[in-house]
Amino acid sequence: MDSDYIQFVRYKLQKRLKRLNTAGSTTFHHVLVQTWGFLQENAITNGILADLERRNPLTEAIANEILNGIAKVGDTESENDAICYFVVKKCAASSTTRSEMKVGRALSHEASPNDSIETFRVTYLEPLFDYIDEQIDDKRMTLALLKKFKHRCEWFRRTELLKQFNDATGQGEKTLATCLYEYLHDQGLQFHIEPQSASGKIDLISAQSGKDRLVADAKLFNPERGQDRNYIIKGFRQVYDYTKDFNESFGYLVIFKTCEQDLAIPTEHLESSIPFISHNNKTIFLLVIDIFDYQAPASKRGKLQAYEITPLQFVESLV
Repeated sequence: MDSDYIQFVRYKLQKRLKRLNTAGSTTFHHVLVQTWGFLQENAITNGILADLERRNPLTEAIANEILNGIAKVGDTESENDAICYFVVKKCAASSTTRSEMKVGRALSHEASPNDSIETFRVTYLEPLFDYIDEQIDDKRMTLALLKKFKHRCEWFRRTELLKQFNDATGQGEKTLATCLYEYLHDQGLQFHIEPQSASGKIDLISAQSGKDRLVADAKLFNPERGQDRNYIIKGFRQVYDYTKDFNESFGYLVIFKTCEQDLAIPTEHLESSIPFISHNNKTIFLLVIDIFDYQAPASKRGKLQAYEITPLQFVESLV
């Protein structure tokens, strides 16, 4: 299993950008088509680009004008990112191998094919790759914070969190979720949650304001209390639905284990030792935090009863 899958994706992106940067005018289009195929086949990059398209549908018309020979760039960075996406997408799908030259020549007015390709690279291709890389880096930062939160809970605050959970009768899950969001806020993660509603309830996802939402939720795992496989799968479905509702590519399900039984999620890949599942351009990370108060040290506990949830079981819940 890959322990740093996302970093491996970044490495592959850098290799493909290098190929594009060294390709001449006679081979550039073919390399671009191959690179676009990689971006569509990879679940991480596909999700990022699909999200960019959903957020900026009106920029496709601008891209059409650019392909017709009208030199344009975006007025803002976010608009330009979307324009770059549509221009590269349409060039890769073009039946002619000279579409990139035409686009580059409209901006540079250079007759040389290689100069036109260079203008296309600098104006549209490299900004798109920069956008993808920044999006991936943002997700790695979130995962790093979540992993740090896991260690903080398990190493230093296990007793305190378990007491808060037990004291909050019927509200233990919300209490632990609030601890998660408080920590992420203290670490400087940029998201906003509106004040508690009049009913006394707060939705830690839908109550966020602003364009970008952190799609994360917390669930409990304790089969003896009914919080079993089906409960976790239901939580996964909930986070997945939130990613669709808010047009986000990534979601995070934090699972607080308050029982002795073990929970295993055997995914094909891991990122920073955190399993994740990709489906339909959405990627959901699943972080298990063990706050159970064991009576014996790990070396003397013996074999724990294990509950396993496979990726197929998660995905089948989405049908």
